Amino acid sequence: MKKIFFTLTFILFAILSVASQTNNPAQNITIKGIVTDSTTNESIPFATISAYLAETPEKSIKKMAADVNGKFEMPVTASDTLLLTFESVGMNTKTIYVTDFSSKTIDLGKILISPNDKILTEVVVTAAKPLVKVDLDKITYDTKSDPESETANAFEMLKKVPLITVDSEEKIQLKGKSDYKIFINGKPSNLTSGNPTEILKTLPASTIKHIEVITEPGVKYESEGLSGIINIVTEKAVVGYNASVNASVDQFGGVNGGVSLTTKIGKLGISTRLNYGNRPRPESFSTGERFNKITEETLFQDGSYKSRNQNQYGTIELNYELDTLNLISLSGSGWGGGYSSKGLTTSFQKDINGIENQRFRQFYDMQGSYGGYDANLNYQRSFKKPDKLFTVSYRLSYSPNGSETNNNIIGDLNYFSENRHIKSNSSGSEHTFQVDYTEPFNKKHVMELGVKYILRYNGSETDYRQLDTLDNQWKVLEGMNLNDMLQKQGILGAYGSYTFRLNKFSARAGTRLEHTNTTIDFKNNPSNNFEVPSFTNLVPNVRLSYKLQDAMTVQLGYNQRLSRPGIWYLNPFFNNSDPTNVSQGNPNLKTEISNSFSLSYSYFTPKFNLNVSLNTGFTNNSIERTTELRQYEDGKTYQYSTYQNIGKSNYNSMYTYGRWQITQKLSVNLNASMSYNIYDTGIPEIGRREGFQYQFYSGANYTLPWDLYLSANGGYSSPWIALQGQYSPWYYYGASLTKQLLNNKMNISLRASQMFEKYRVSTNFTETPTFRSENTNHYPFRNISLSVSYRFGEMKEQIQRTRRGISNDDVKSEGGEGGASGGGGEN
Repeated sequence: MKKIFFTLTFILFAILSVASQTNNPAQNITIKGIVTDSTTNESIPFATISAYLAETPEKSIKKMAADVNGKFEMPVTASDTLLLTFESVGMNTKTIYVTDFSSKTIDLGKILISPNDKILTEVVVTAAKPLVKVDLDKITYDTKSDPESETANAFEMLKKVPLITVDSEEKIQLKGKSDYKIFINGKPSNLTSGNPTEILKTLPASTIKHIEVITEPGVKYESEGLSGIINIVTEKAVVGYNASVNASVDQFGGVNGGVSLTTKIGKLGISTRLNYGNRPRPESFSTGERFNKITEETLFQDGSYKSRNQNQYGTIELNYELDTLNLISLSGSGWGGGYSSKGLTTSFQKDINGIENQRFRQFYDMQGSYGGYDANLNYQRSFKKPDKLFTVSYRLSYSPNGSETNNNIIGDLNYFSENRHIKSNSSGSEHTFQVDYTEPFNKKHVMELGVKYILRYNGSETDYRQLDTLDNQWKVLEGMNLNDMLQKQGILGAYGSYTFRLNKFSARAGTRLEHTNTTIDFKNNPSNNFEVPSFTNLVPNVRLSYKLQDAMTVQLGYNQRLSRPGIWYLNPFFNNSDPTNVSQGNPNLKTEISNSFSLSYSYFTPKFNLNVSLNTGFTNNSIERTTELRQYEDGKTYQYSTYQNIGKSNYNSMYTYGRWQITQKLSVNLNASMSYNIYDTGIPEIGRREGFQYQFYSGANYTLPWDLYLSANGGYSSPWIALQGQYSPWYYYGASLTKQLLNNKMNISLRASQMFEKYRVSTNFTETPTFRSENTNHYPFRNISLSVSYRFGEMKEQIQRTRRGISNDDVKSEGGEGGASGGGGEN
């Protein structure tokens, strides 16, 4: 593994070396020209000329006015791409990039700018901003600068963000892993605790300001969330109001719709949004084989099912400025959804001679619900010293989930017949108290301190009933309702960090101390109650950054993270809705501890973006899903899956993000990763697996005449390796065409993906010393949709938000998705 990592390190330094040779040292030059009206060919007197460094287009380094004849000579100092803007009242703004500094004097000749037919009340400077920006601890994707954001949803935008990928089942991954957390506006949210993909598909990207990927969370964040944090920052409220409505429909009859409103009345700011989605899906198919290595029998299964998923999401945020230094913010969000699924599975078993010795049919009707509710109260005290802050925060959250299944089994050959009703409910609630203090001693030194306490309750209840055919009554199954569980957990944490900045060098170091107490009680079986031994973790974090040149940065980091198992992992609910495939949580799981090292290189200009990151890490007690064969009392065999702290994982990976603005109208982008992973339990019965895996996502964007915007994209992933098996490779392709109307206030978009295939086929296999299984799913994936969005209102002044909030990112969530969490505030 060391050889692999050193090889990747060599590749990175080779890229760094080549890139560094392409940059020129800073030099003094003079830029001159004549600002000219493109329609009359006459010079424009007193036009405004502004110069910007490409990596900081929001701040001009030089500004001057042309003379009465439109002539100008601007002396500037630059080492890389310069961005020049030319403005005059009644004229459109002209933007020019300067990249050739071979001459001390650069003569642009006549700079032609065209008249603006609209009546202008003020001159607006427009500078092309890079889509991606790299800071000491995060990468930011500027959603508002992506034209596709006007009609796309949040899920589609995530595919473009560096280090984020989406797998064949539309599960979101960060750095190739699923143990991340999602924040909304740097505050806790249960939005993604159940099914983030479905919820994010209903959230319009037009309401998002930018998306932050915090790959090395500092100690101010909770110590959990191994891969990092995805923070979705929405637009702020403004004086006056700003509103939008959006709607979309696809070929399956699925609909999404939403409204948003931001406004400020005096000192009170209000931001609110409502979204709704309903996604029916046509019939899907599945086939499976399981070979028993001991009895040499093979179980075959064929199934089909239809499903529907609907959800809704709403949020409101109130901010009140008591005075210029005191701010109170109150926010709340709620989301809920439901799903239904009906299907039929036919199972039959053959012995070593190919003779059928068992057959049964299973009809099931499943309905479920999920949701989450959050309330946050924050008080922020600012000071006359810039960036000095004192914040007190409280958070209340609650996330209920439930499912109800009717399972009718008809035994056709050597198998029992029965009718079962299984009901399962689980919920999690949290009370969090937090105090944060930031003290900037000067521009070079910043100290951050904080303390936090979380009181957490996770509970689950199950009800198994079987239909008695003699009296047609539902009877409770003995011994099956003994696992109703309540987990109580208290976490006390304190952190301290120090940041130092000097010229091109930045460093941050800190540590977080956490003490955890946990008890687990079984309502119907008190003899199984137990208290998990309390433990204390000291979690360090170090991050170094050096700017080689204005647009070029190298960063080095070390991070330790924790991952406490969530209710989905702990819930002892014995889920045998499919009697041949049973799953159950494990209340005895312990916290994971992961160590990671990273080295990254970034090069960002308005025309070209590049980020390359090397990572290596290890976990000695990772939580892994394990599967084995077991038998019922009547001798029937079933596949049993649960979670255990038996995994030892090592990984070495390389992530690359690139974007090239080839012309003013055409750009291409790439998001790719490659890794070598090792999963080893040290237990021969469970095994060891290792190997390479890679994936990439690429896209192209082109601006057509008549305000049409064309986007095309595609991606591929190699097979994913798991502890006891492997997931099939997959590929993706799609395109969209967007038209802007009504002075860019309305956007209409036609989107299509997987246009030439009705179904996506996914094959996964599992192998242990006792059995081998292979399952293939055929589910509808072709999607064609039409989206419309409309914005209206008047923006004048933005609302202030508290810059610190509660961030509970410490729970490992089930199902390969980021869990309920909070954030550290918008930066």
